[in-house]
Amino acid sequence: MRSFLIVTICAAMCLSARADDGSDSARRLLFETFDKPESRLFVDAVIVEGDVAVADWRQGELGGRAFLTRKSDVWSIALCGGDALKDSATLERLGLSKATAEALSRRLATEEKRLPPDVVERFSKFDGMAAVEADGSHSSLDPHHKPLP
Repeated sequence: MRSFLIVTICAAMCLSARADDGSDSARRLLFETFDKPESRLFVDAVIVEGDVAVADWRQGELGGRAFLTRKSDVWSIALCGGDALKDSATLERLGLSKATAEALSRRLATEEKRLPPDVVERFSKFDGMAAVEADGSHSSLDPHHKPLP
């Protein structure tokens, strides 16, 4: 009986490891980078398509979307932006294939329909697009972007 239980647990662990598309790791990176005791981060969705992801986030009165890339199972945050990161044309300009960009955009739209409209509105508050450094600081890619405090 004990060996059956061990085999069952190992099989369940293997299945759950395969089922993880990397969204948990991407979510964890966002929290490690931006979550602060005085300003909690909320990550409402992480959509992974291959080695790229778009995550919806809120923090205080602000919100936005993050574009993440993965190399050798390690995620990095490339950009933060607003509505542009839900647009397949923008995702293509970031180097994604048309098929990947469209799939990511479509899946993000589906996921956002499940969220309350006032939450989704906050993702649009990020003005422009900004590159994200390893320490979480932003550098604007848009001359009209106002940096975060």
